Amino acid sequence: MKWLRVVKFVVFWSILSSVSAQSVPTRQLVLDLDSGSTYLNGVPIAFAPPARMEGGRALLPLREAARALRVPTENLRNEVGGGLRMGRLEVYPQVGLARLNGRQLPLAEVGAVVDGTFFVAARALEQSLGLTLAFDGVQRLLTLTYVPGLNARDTSLPVARFATDKREYRLGEPVRLIEYSHDPDGQPILFDYTGLEQAYFTPGPKEITLVVTNRAGRSSLPYTVRINVLPEVMYSPRDFALRHLEVGRTFTDDAVLDYPPLTTYRQDAEIPLIVSNSPEEPDRTGILYADEFSGQARALAYHVNPNPAPARLVVLATNVDTQPLSLRVERLGETASTRVVSVLGQTSLMDFLFSSQRYQLWLEPSRTLVLFSSSSLGQGQGLNLMADLASTGRVQLTFAMVEEELIPAPGSGPDAWPDLLASLAPLDPDGVHIRGTFPSAQRDLKVRMEGNTGRVIIGDGIYDPHMEGLDALTYQPVRLRGNYGVTYRISLEGAAGTVGAFSPRGGMYAGAISVNGRLKPVPENGVLFRPNTPMILFRETHLDTVELELIPASGSFLPINLVVYRLDGAGLAANTR
Repeated sequence: MKWLRVVKFVVFWSILSSVSAQSVPTRQLVLDLDSGSTYLNGVPIAFAPPARMEGGRALLPLREAARALRVPTENLRNEVGGGLRMGRLEVYPQVGLARLNGRQLPLAEVGAVVDGTFFVAARALEQSLGLTLAFDGVQRLLTLTYVPGLNARDTSLPVARFATDKREYRLGEPVRLIEYSHDPDGQPILFDYTGLEQAYFTPGPKEITLVVTNRAGRSSLPYTVRINVLPEVMYSPRDFALRHLEVGRTFTDDAVLDYPPLTTYRQDAEIPLIVSNSPEEPDRTGILYADEFSGQARALAYHVNPNPAPARLVVLATNVDTQPLSLRVERLGETASTRVVSVLGQTSLMDFLFSSQRYQLWLEPSRTLVLFSSSSLGQGQGLNLMADLASTGRVQLTFAMVEEELIPAPGSGPDAWPDLLASLAPLDPDGVHIRGTFPSAQRDLKVRMEGNTGRVIIGDGIYDPHMEGLDALTYQPVRLRGNYGVTYRISLEGAAGTVGAFSPRGGMYAGAISVNGRLKPVPENGVLFRPNTPMILFRETHLDTVELELIPASGSFLPINLVVYRLDGAGLAANTR
């Protein structure tokens, strides 16, 4: 029911029931934007005409708002016609002008005239009167709080108050708070706790202190609650984290590498992966890598310009078939012009996974077109590119680093790029990084969770074999250590009552993972680094199967562990996938 939306305001102001609403200095208007109802200090009042929403703005009839807030208005007569003043706002509807804080504006910026009544925008009221404006998007309630003469020097101090749900806790027992702090003038407040933890893991007395600060910058006196933590154990730090920490949070588990690897059933799809990563830092213009494909393929490129001259990474597509063909870009993600390796890999991966733009090229036999050209890369700047492609015939992909001054100008003609390509020499691999064509860009893993806790290991070359391929320029066999650029689709069966976590093993990691179709950055900020500090990916209470999908991120270190913990059900937190 509608009245339930404002019950908290009615309850708050009921403590003033013995005092007339007219005698309360603070005036608080609450507008129910769905029903059009208005409340003054918790008591329903009628605006005639009622407030309205228009163009995403909350509009109040000016005279009605002034009457409710007890703000005087003044009729104006001057060279621009009749007008009205309220606080630091002047409106002249006849000529479509307004002044706000001394600045002349079009009338439409501060309100609108509807059926002969001027409606003022809530934001304009905020600026002209110095009132506090708050919007509750869930309940669609707009709250305006006005205190005559309020300023930062004479604002009353807010009051900090809270209670804990109990005074004694066991080790690892969740601590829950009941907050009832307030500001005497109804201003919003910010909370600052010291000594507060979600649970405590050392016994003895604890102090929790709260200070709240209002919008005027005035802070409350400290308010302290003392609790006692008993030596009895409810949850260990690990078990508390598995049951109560939010998805995306990290926790400590020194036993990660002791958990047994889970048995996986592997199948690789026949989608070639074309990788250009060597030389990672080419010292001159030249061809980085080239190979042919037909049908589906994935291209992955990772290069840095080490030279003083600006350059671009260019990917060219050439029809080497005897018939015309179409080349479709299904997905493409890139990150350029950054020197931060973890940003380079994670952002391009997120860009690729969220990519929905598709476009198609038509290639005549022997025709070459630019499939991709990066922005200009300065010295030390790099680019990571990933693209899923589909062709109806044989296409040669050529990856090249080209100095800016050699790039053909727009309108140079159809032979400009083929002529440049013919003049470029292949660059030698750097002996450290990988280039080559590999048989599969997709690896499907089926995992059955049968024990208590186990690991799915990705990219170690033992439990998860590395892809074996061929360098098409040197005809040398190559191995894709870490399987960068490969999509892992993992179906975890027997997942009800489990918690999944992501643990790096090789070093710094920043990437992304999809859990049952919902993409998550790993981690949300910064990087994961320590194997004994996994990040929670999901908490499943009901479904028997969890579907995971990830691509090892360029610039990050492999291998990684996906740790699956079996909980006994006692105290299992609600599903927060």
